[in-house]
Amino acid sequence: MTDKEFKKWIKERDEIVKTYDVEKFKDFYKKWSKKGLYTLKLPADNIIEISMRKMVYHMTSATEEQKKEAEKWLKEHGSSTEL
Repeated sequence: MTDKEFKKWIKERDEIVKTYDVEKFKDFYKKWSKKGLYTLKLPADNIIEISMRKMVYHMTSATEEQKKEAEKWLKEHGSSTEL
């Protein structure tokens, strides 16, 4: 993967994850799987949703408001912010 492709992947990933849209994330994952970036099968939808919230909580590109929202949702659903 080139540096340009990597930057594109990061930008796309951050945008998709911040939507918390599981179906959009699946499409993103499939697109990049075809390019060889991902090799594992996706987990269940609820695991994807939890994972997206955890990703936002730890993203450098996320705002403090986005991080607080992700943390609140995770706690309300019995999950921690730890990866």
